[in-house]
Amino acid sequence: MPLWGTAHASATNKPKWLPTDEDSDYTKQDSYATNDGWVMKAGTKGQGNDNASADPEVLVAIGGLAGTSATTGLRTATVTHMRFVKGTTATTDLTAVDSTGRIRVEITWDEAVTVTGTPQVVVANSNASGGGFGNYTLSYISSGSTANRKLFEVTSQSLGNTDVLTLGGANITLNSGTIKDTASDSIDASLVLSGLSAVAVTVAS
Repeated sequence: MPLWGTAHASATNKPKWLPTDEDSDYTKQDSYATNDGWVMKAGTKGQGNDNASADPEVLVAIGGLAGTSATTGLRTATVTHMRFVKGTTATTDLTAVDSTGRIRVEITWDEAVTVTGTPQVVVANSNASGGGFGNYTLSYISSGSTANRKLFEVTSQSLGNTDVLTLGGANITLNSGTIKDTASDSIDASLVLSGLSAVAVTVAS
């Protein structure tokens, strides 16, 4: 199965033919590993229904893919994708605002992960606008998060025109919470964003 990755500790171990386009019916970010194999998140357009509580669709069966311990299967879950999530309002679309801005990012793993508490991640601000708004600490939110795609956000923030926001320069901190994979192994939060290029967005006016 050369197109279906099974190697651990690799950001490319997910099915390689799936597109990364968020508008695709079968986007790679919605595929993750279970011990049945590579599956597609329930409720996606590709499944033909919007029932998020349905069983995920098995794309290819690989027994024990997610592993039963830290030394089996894919071993520790790997971050495979990061992005800024833009909304459609002035507060959420990452345009320049004064004190009302929301910054939201999504971090994707190659298998389902369970989060407790409020782990955090820092988004760096280049301060290109000269506004001195500094960096932003985003906290995990369960609303909108899925089995393998977790959201982090901060609200009521100022954003300056031409500021460049960067995700990936700092790793997730557990903040007294936990992040665990399919085998209930704790994920080393100091490593979860390693191996990926940072992603950035420029604040517009």
